[in-house]
Amino acid sequence: MIKIGDLVKYGPEMTGLQNCLGIVVGIDGGAVEVRWMDVHVNATLATRTRNNEISLELPDFLMVASSVKSWQ
Repeated sequence: MIKIGDLVKYGPEMTGLQNCLGIVVGIDGGAVEVRWMDVHVNATLATRTRNNEISLELPDFLMVASSVKSWQ
C-alpha cells in the first residue's frame, strides 16, 4: 500500500519511465499525488514548472522504491 512520504517509481509496464523517481505528497481518492524529482523531469520541465512537478497517478502503475516507516 502506497503512503504519503513513500518514494515511488513507475512499474515495468511504463516503458521508458522506469528511471523516474518521486515522493508521494498526497492521496486523492483512488489516485496518488506525486512530486517528481528525477533528472528527466527537472531537465524537461524546469522552465514551465520551476522543478515542482506534481501529478496525479494511478497506483496500479507505481511501485514503492522506499517506504516510510510510521512513528507509532
